Amino acid sequence: MTAESSREAWRSPGGIAAIATVAGVLVTVIALFVSNDQGPAVPAGEEDAYLFVYGTTMPDHLRYPMIEEFVAEATPDRVTGRLFDSGSGYPAAKFTAGPETIEGFVLRLRPERVFEARRTFTEIEAGLFEQVSVETEGGVAATAYQWIGPTDELEPIADGVWDGEES
Repeated sequence: MTAESSREAWRSPGGIAAIATVAGVLVTVIALFVSNDQGPAVPAGEEDAYLFVYGTTMPDHLRYPMIEEFVAEATPDRVTGRLFDSGSGYPAAKFTAGPETIEGFVLRLRPERVFEARRTFTEIEAGLFEQVSVETEGGVAATAYQWIGPTDELEPIADGVWDGEES
């Protein structure tokens, strides 16, 4: 194979697909190891099967039907942190130690659907939220999605209960 034909092979649909696959794997591996100062990266572990939700993905809310098929059980619970009204029809949370709590649900995911559920949640929350590990008052280690933007301009929700955007 000549250098010219080798270059042409990479420009073919198969070559482009191979490059895209390698790039996707690299992004995934990097995402597993990168963390920022907004909160801890979510390690692989038992909390993969549990999500803490506090907004539009709670049962009986707007986006719950998008993830309901992955949920084995939904249990009311709370975590420490502060809840804000984003002004865009969904809440924003910062999970911090302190006296304030955020009301929500722990969703126990169906074991055979954990990967699909996590992918769907990441698609729903992408760009505005990041995954963090939380421990609920009920003692469950779970993944939650924390607002990545500043909260200076957002209105705090004093009681920690999101009641907007119900379906």
